[in-house]
Amino acid sequence: MIRKVAIVYTPAKAKAVEMVNELSKSLSSIGIESEVFDSEHLMEAKGKIVADLVITLGGDGTILRSIHSLADYRTPILGVNFGRGGYLSELNPEEVPEVLDRVLKENFDVEEVMKLSVYAENRKLGDVVNEVYVSGEYIGKIIEFEIVRDGHTLLDGVADGVIVSTPLGSTAYAMSAGGPAVDHKLEVIVVVPVCPLTKMSPLVLPIDNFITLHLKVPRFHVLLDGQVRKVLENEKLTIGKSEQTVRFVRVKRECSFARRLRKRLR
Repeated sequence: MIRKVAIVYTPAKAKAVEMVNELSKSLSSIGIESEVFDSEHLMEAKGKIVADLVITLGGDGTILRSIHSLADYRTPILGVNFGRGGYLSELNPEEVPEVLDRVLKENFDVEEVMKLSVYAENRKLGDVVNEVYVSGEYIGKIIEFEIVRDGHTLLDGVADGVIVSTPLGSTAYAMSAGGPAVDHKLEVIVVVPVCPLTKMSPLVLPIDNFITLHLKVPRFHVLLDGQVRKVLENEKLTIGKSEQTVRFVRVKRECSFARRLRKRLR
C-alpha cells in the first residue's frame, strides 16, 4: 500500500515546479503523504529517500540521482520526462493526470533492471544503473588500460577512457562512444573504449564473472552514472553484477528498449 510518495524535481524546468505543487495537493487530498526533493541538491544533502514510491519530474539525470539516493533500492520509480531525451522515463507530463490514480492503487507493472557493482581493490565505490566511465586525471590525458577476465587479457591498449555499462546503459553514453545497443533483458557487461589510439573494438561479455580493469597510470578518474566522481591512485577496478536492481514503474504496453532505441536514433 502506498502511504508516502517522494517527488524529485528539476528546478531548471518551470513546468516541473508547477507539477510538484499539483501533485502535492492531489496526494494530500487523498491522505497520502508526500516529500519533495530538489534534484540539483539531492546528493549534496547526502540524505536518503524513504518512500513507497518515487515520482521524478525531470530528465534521466533526475532519475539517476534519485536512484543513487534511495534508502531501499526496491522502491519503485516512475519517471515523468521534462528533459531532452527522457530515455528512462515512462510518462510525458500530459499523461500524468490520467494514470496517477491507477499508479497510487499499485495497478502497474514493475520492470526490474540489473545494476553493476564497482570495487577499487576491496572497497566498494558504488552501484551503477547506466555505466562507469574511467578517464585520465586531466582532460585530454590518455590512459593505458587492460581488461582481464578469469586471468585472461581481453583488451589492452590506449584510449581517452573506457566505459563499462549495463545493458540499460548501452543506449546512453556507451552508444554515443560507438558501442552496441543491447536489450536490457540480457545479463551482460558492455565494454567500450573511448577514442582508442590502438585498434580496439567494444566487447559484450556474460555477467557470470567479474571483470578487472587495470589502469597503467598513477592517478585516474572514475565517474559513476555521471553523478559520483572518484579520484583513485594505483588501484585496479573490479566490476560485476550487483545484488541490487532498479525497479521502474511501467504503465504502458510498449517495449521500453524499443522506445529508447527510437528516441536515440531519431
